[in-house]
Formats: sequence, C-alpha cells, structure tokens
Amino acid sequence: MPSSKWFPWDFLKSHPHTIDFNKKGFYAIQFCDEFVSHILMERLPSELTDSGNFFKVSAADLTPDWFEEKFQTMSLFAQNESYLVIESQNLPAKTKTWLEENPLSLDDQFLIFSFPGTSKVYDSFAKKINGEFIKIEAPRFWENLLHLEFICAHFNLSLPMNVKNYLIQSLENTSYEFFQAASLLNLYFPGGANIQLEYVQKLIRPNKLDHFSLASSFGSKNKSRFYKVLTASELDFDQLRSLFFFMQNHLFKLMDPSYCDGKSRLSKYDKEILSHSKAWSASELQKEMHIFGELELAAKSKSPLLKNRLRLEYLSSF
Repeated sequence: MPSSKWFPWDFLKSHPHTIDFNKKGFYAIQFCDEFVSHILMERLPSELTDSGNFFKVSAADLTPDWFEEKFQTMSLFAQNESYLVIESQNLPAKTKTWLEENPLSLDDQFLIFSFPGTSKVYDSFAKKINGEFIKIEAPRFWENLLHLEFICAHFNLSLPMNVKNYLIQSLENTSYEFFQAASLLNLYFPGGANIQLEYVQKLIRPNKLDHFSLASSFGSKNKSRFYKVLTASELDFDQLRSLFFFMQNHLFKLMDPSYCDGKSRLSKYDKEILSHSKAWSASELQKEMHIFGELELAAKSKSPLLKNRLRLEYLSSF
C-alpha cells in the first residue's frame, strides 16, 4: 500500500495543500508532533467536499455504525461529504477492527486520519487498509535552521539571520520552542517588520541544554555532574530524547575516534574525543550506549518512570 516518509519542510514544498485534491480516498498521516500537525492540517483545501468544506470528527467518538451510515448507506440526500478524523490514536479497538475488515468505497470522498504522534493504530492500518500512508518525521538535531524556518513560514514571519542564529543557539530544536518563539515575535513584530536582535534577546531568554558541555562531563567520567544537571532541570521529553540520541553518537565516537584521522585540523570537540576515548574500555562504552538507548526509548514513549530512572543513574554515579 502506498506509503512515504518526509521531513516537514520537504513535505510542504511537494504538498502545499497536504493532500492531492484530485486523488480522493483513504489517507492516514502520522505527524512527529502536534505543532507540525497543526501547521500542515491547516493547509487542507476547503474544496474537499461538494459543500465546500470538510467535517472534523474525534476518533474516540467513532463507531462501526457511524462508518456504515456515512460511507455504506445510500441516501437521496447524500453529498459525498469528506471527513477529517483527529486524535486518531484514540480510535476504539472495535472500530479499528471493523475498518480493517470492511473496505470502504471512497471514490468520491476523502477520509483522512490524523495522528499527532507515533501510533500502533497507524501501523496496523498501513498493513491492512488500502490508501495513502504518510509519515512526517521529526527534524534531526542538526536541522534546527530548517526547522525554525518551516515554523516561521507558517506565521509569514521573516527574520534576519542574526535573530535566527540567536534563536537556534538559545532554544531547543523542538517544534514547541520554535512555535512559541515565532508566535511571540509575530505578536510584537508582525511579519518581522522592524525586528532587532536586542529586542528579541529581551523577549526570549536562552533555555537550551548544552549537549556538548554535558557530553564533555560524561566523557571525562564525571557522570555525577551529568545526571545532576538532568535531575535538577525541568526538561521535557523532547529535550531529553534529543540529548540521549546525541549521547549515543558521542559515545560511538569515543569508541572509534578514527574519524579524526582524515582531518587536517582538529576542532576542540575532536581533541576532546581523542583525549576522553583513552579513559574508556569498549565494554564500558557499550554498556553506557545501551543505557542511553533505553533512556531515549523512555523519553520517546513519554514514560512517567523516566525521571526516577535518571535519579537512580545519578545515585549510582558516586
């Protein structure tokens, strides 16, 4: 069944209205977060239905009877209306099973399921239902400029490069942080008119977690400082997930610093990698990488036990 993966800005460039108006049928779109979902779903064309609009329904309220009535019952007054199903991860199990076992005829309608994050319902649908399946993937940690510009474009907000650099250096690379910053700046400087860095610095204070500083502490085997910062800070799951992903890459470099061999000039970070790698055995690094892998999965699933796990790691670091 057709499926594709995109980063938000690439998807927007290729699909300015999110879906193809000329290709009706079943759609399932899984977004990386609710802010990217909001931006892209707002671009759905109003001409989705004969009445010039589409109907938004909550997945939790849908039953097999509802689908039979809307898509399988002939009516003299039918207008071939289309529907957008929001919070699709909350679809009742009975309804999900019914949809997978009863193919709908959607030649003249759109049925769009929107998932604001990863979902087993999406994965199951992709295997059992004929339709278009689209995954919008989270920006990688080094794609902060593309991420910021994607969100600013939603507000028609034009920022000078020095302001962009300040926001990238000051904020975590998350849709939440960039969306809130862009919304605030657009309120004070509509469209970015007359915006100056000194005013931005007063409105938006830095709150970015310094990955390299933390990696340096951990690399020098000062694990107590590393975990103390994490347990003492009010960090959200996205911030933690980004850090744990970064740390796995960092420890891999400690395990195999040969990437430095071909460089004519080593950065401060490269030199630190070479120095710290001597303090670790391969088995020690493998163990720590495994721990960070587990922590990343816990952050990705928004586990309520993650904070306790970090406290335990902090206590065991002494």
